[in-house]
Amino acid sequence: MRQTKANLLLLNVRVLDLETKLEPAPVNPLAVAIKDGTIAGVASKDEVSGLAGPGASVVDCGGKALMPGLVDAHCHLLALAASLLGIDCGPRNVSSIQQLQQMVHRQVRETPPGRWVRGFGYDDTALVEGRHPNRWDLDPVSPDHPVRLDHRSGHASVLNSRALELAGINDETPDPVEGIIDRDPASGKPTGLLLEMADYLRLRVGPSRDKTEFQIGVKSLNRKLLEYGITSAHDAGPSNGLDRWQTFQELKSSGLLSSRIVMMAGASNLQEFQQSNLGFGYEDDGLRIGQAKIMLTSTTGSLHPGTAELEEMVREAHAAGFPVAIHAVEQEAVAAASSVLTNQGMPRGIGAGRDRIEHCSECPAELIDQVARSGAAVVTQPGLIYWNGDSYLANVEPGLLPHLYPAGALHRSGVPLAFGSDAPVTDPNPWPAIYSAVTRRTSSGTALPRKDNQASLDQRVPVRDALRMYTSAGGSAAKFGGIHSGIKAGYPADLVLLEADPTRVDEDSLKNIRAVMTIIGGKVAWEG
Repeated sequence: MRQTKANLLLLNVRVLDLETKLEPAPVNPLAVAIKDGTIAGVASKDEVSGLAGPGASVVDCGGKALMPGLVDAHCHLLALAASLLGIDCGPRNVSSIQQLQQMVHRQVRETPPGRWVRGFGYDDTALVEGRHPNRWDLDPVSPDHPVRLDHRSGHASVLNSRALELAGINDETPDPVEGIIDRDPASGKPTGLLLEMADYLRLRVGPSRDKTEFQIGVKSLNRKLLEYGITSAHDAGPSNGLDRWQTFQELKSSGLLSSRIVMMAGASNLQEFQQSNLGFGYEDDGLRIGQAKIMLTSTTGSLHPGTAELEEMVREAHAAGFPVAIHAVEQEAVAAASSVLTNQGMPRGIGAGRDRIEHCSECPAELIDQVARSGAAVVTQPGLIYWNGDSYLANVEPGLLPHLYPAGALHRSGVPLAFGSDAPVTDPNPWPAIYSAVTRRTSSGTALPRKDNQASLDQRVPVRDALRMYTSAGGSAAKFGGIHSGIKAGYPADLVLLEADPTRVDEDSLKNIRAVMTIIGGKVAWEG
């Protein structure tokens, strides 16, 4: 340590090391020396003399907690950037279709004619009308602007008549194989509600923002990630192709995105990656290619793709050297995904990645062992319990409630488990998610289920495990080396300084923890 000449020296920090299973005994505040993006050493305050090199930055952290940077292992970054520019239609802002109309009308007045008006996060179950809005609700307040409102789930959108026209959707348009065009039962006309048709719209109408607006959204996204202490994020876009990879390259090289990014490749786009000699694990300046993303849904009433097609997609991805990440929310999808991966999981070997099941939202006890046998990692979203839990209590069959996002049971069964936000479905703030993983409580403080029972208690995870699932487990899920749950010499200096130590506060305070500094590659990327 005494020979180290650090670029950055953090004094008076309480180091939060998660690599030990048990909580370590309290220690006096330490100093962490960082050199060229790597932790050079950790010393006591009495041993720091002479550590700082010429021109080094020295920060007195005031005894605050320092932990490894947080990893959001499942989100949709560019969709999140777009949502930060649009109307926030979430339940905290909108409780009726009339309010929704008023918000759209205000945005229309501020938008040049012909330009898109976008809204995000509406929830039909939270509207007093108890239904989705439709084109006839939107047309009177937006006759000259195409309008698209995305559901908070990310799996539905409502378009007004002008937007339907631009998308080429009319009375005769057939449903796509993977989606549904909702229709009025009396007239057969499209209502404007589209289910599982985000890719359909992307291909037919293109981007709804120009480059300047897009960059503004990305800057807001970048700041949000840094404010939350997120030093790495996995983009789980199912349609990610070479064009999206190039977009991320531009955002990274220009400095608009600071966090390290793992971009999944859309399973239908693997050929274009192969033709460009870009395979799983390829890395370029903090941007890495991840698993092949497969959407497995039951929106149309049956699983799509079917079992035979899913098996073929997995085989093709593995043959191309890509492990897969299968979107599986419903019980039927979780069962199908785990069964297919049990029979043909990614071959193990040097450099091989791990298959993943994304969400695993509905997973009763009888499916837990099957998921474990598959050998897949599970990336799940405890934040949905926090943000959507009260809606689940009102709308989900009671017997299923204990088995929603069952982190505890999966963890005990030995399933490699990591956490993500699914942003913009929820806010990417990790701390409400960690709170709900530890407590199984919603944003209102209500237990899920309402009355604590053994099944509910069994889904809780200890706070230190929850923190690992939001740090090193995210790196493991993407075969993203260098992400650790400890702070030791030789580890990459991706770190977050917190206002409070999450292992020493009461459970209820977890959701309110804030970052005060985020360090990526040994450089202070944000300070608040």
